[in-house]
Amino acid sequence: MENNEQIASFETSDASESRFVNERRSNVKSDLIEITEDKLENILLKHLKKMGTRKGWLAPLGLFISVVLANVSAAFTEKFGIPANTWEAVFILAAIGSGIWLVASLIAMWLNWKESTTDFLICQIKDSEQE
Repeated sequence: MENNEQIASFETSDASESRFVNERRSNVKSDLIEITEDKLENILLKHLKKMGTRKGWLAPLGLFISVVLANVSAAFTEKFGIPANTWEAVFILAAIGSGIWLVASLIAMWLNWKESTTDFLICQIKDSEQE
């Protein structure tokens, strides 16, 4: 019903205004949202954290790939007085740690997916339920 009302609210005018314009339509009806500055700032700060989870998996993925490739392709030798086996163990632990970080980031992204959209932000600002 609301869409029909919006369609009916279009205004038209004839081409007498300009020789290049056949028809003019106006659809400027919109909702007005009033909110205090501190409440808007609070909503935006919370939303920015959730938006960060959408790309938060990129850093652990890059680190995981780098460490795994280094571990697979490297021939570890004794450096700085540290034996080769210790270097290999450090890289294996780094791969495990970055893998856990990657899985945790992917889970966080999945859990916050709907809350990190622009529509959700607008609903938060309007203080209404998401449709």
